Formats: sequence, C-alpha cells, structure tokens
Amino acid sequence: MPLISERGEPSRPGRSLKTAGEALEALRILGAAVQGLTADELAVRLHKSTSTARYLLNTLCQQGFAFRGPHGARYWLRVSPPWGHPWGGSAAAEHDPPGLLTDAVAELYGRTRQRTYLARPADGAIWITDARGHQGLARVPGATDRIPHQQAHALAVTKAIVALSPELQERVREECGFSAFTGATITHPDRFDQELAQVRLRGFALNREEFAPGFCCIAAPIIDPSGRAAASLGMSMPHRRFALHSAEHIHTLVDIAAEASRQWRDDRTGGTGDGRARPPVAGGGERAAETA
Repeated sequence: MPLISERGEPSRPGRSLKTAGEALEALRILGAAVQGLTADELAVRLHKSTSTARYLLNTLCQQGFAFRGPHGARYWLRVSPPWGHPWGGSAAAEHDPPGLLTDAVAELYGRTRQRTYLARPADGAIWITDARGHQGLARVPGATDRIPHQQAHALAVTKAIVALSPELQERVREECGFSAFTGATITHPDRFDQELAQVRLRGFALNREEFAPGFCCIAAPIIDPSGRAAASLGMSMPHRRFALHSAEHIHTLVDIAAEASRQWRDDRTGGTGDGRARPPVAGGGERAAETA
C-alpha cells in the first residue's frame, strides 16, 4: 500500500527535500561552532555560495534557531530552540536549580562574611534569587532584586552571565544605553565587549565602583549541566576592603562557583566527582546570617 501524505496524495518512501537537508546541516554545523560562524565560513563547510549560506543563516534566525552576534558578521545557535527548553534537555530540566546553589551562597558568606548573592537570568532581566548578609552589613545603594539590562554593564553579577551568553550579550547591547552611574562606569559598547572578554579569560567579573561610589563587587558564573551560564555567584564589599582583600576573596569565590557547577553536573549525570564530601559551611549559613 502506498504511503499517503498529509494532503492525501501518494508519497514515495525515502524522498527528502534538498533545501531542508541543507538547513539541517547548517544547523548542525552552527551548533558545533563555539565561536559562531560567518556566512563565508558556513559556505566553505557546505560547499555552497556565500549568498546561499547567508540565506540559510537568515532563515535559521527568522525561525528562532540562531541569531546574529553583536557586530552582525557572526551567527550563533540560540541557547534554547523555539520550543523553549535547552537543546538536548526537557521542560523538566528547566525547573529551579538544585539546592546546592543555595548552599554555595551560604558557603561564600560563611567564608568571607561579606554580602553574597545568587543571580539568574529570567523574563528579560537578571534577578537576585538569594542573598546573605548579617545586620549592619552595607548594601549596594540603588541595587534591587531585579536588575534590568540597562544596568547590566555596571554590575559584576550580570557581567559574569552576559560574558558567556552571546545571545544575552546582544540583547544587553541593544537595550543597555550605557548610562554612567559613576565616573568609573563603562559607557561605550566596545569597551564593554573588552570587559566581557576579560571575564571569559579570567573566569570572574569585577565591578570597581561602577554602579555606586565606594562599593565593589566580584562574581563568577555557575555553569549548568547543558553548558550554559545559568547563574552567577557574587559578593559586594566597600572599596577599602576590596583593595585589601580582593585577591583572597576572588580565589574563594571562583573555587565555590566551580565546585557548585561540578556538583550540579554530577548530580544531573549521576557522576560521583572526586568522592570527597564538601566541608561544612563556616559561620552556620542562613541562621548565622540572621543572628550575627
């Protein structure tokens, strides 16, 4: 019996659309390109003309599978396909991250006794979803739990996430405006790109009195099992303490963020890591934060 198409017409088994195959091959190549691709580079890989490669890339962008980078020449695969959850994942994987991230915020506070934060991107902004700090510990003036993209260039917890997300970087550049909050604020897009490149190189982000005079911040990305920068772990402190203790605080912060990323990956994949138990949180975590 011949196969019947959706239009009620006989179809031949094994037939395929050449253009669809080319689009899927372009999608596969783009997904493997960590640094993105230009139309010229994709044309070489597909053995097609540059114009054909550009048409394919534009189609992927229009359908929500890809996007053009900040300067327009390179294309990247979007973090999530049009149906919402990450590539290779499921909707269930998008639930709240494990409690180990809360533990990481508490551990950072316990080891540094500075105000600590967990930030996550959602709904067109970066949100502070957890914070620790004892009474009397100064807060960054003007900072709220919702950090709009218009402030992302001036805070470490946002830089740490944006630096590892080309899609979010593009959105921030479009919406930011690069307003000056202090004399130290980055106010030029090219300078912001350089700052994000430094974040990727060093593994942590800094805010040196860029949002509020007298306050500095440090943050490091937390990578989820799919490889995304799903959150950032950060801390704020007065400038004087930053000048005296930034090196040791950066080391502590990066170590805790990396351990949280590793444990999240191991918990999701069933790995056992190095088999060592984590040390207890110094200072007693949340209860210590409330009573100190």
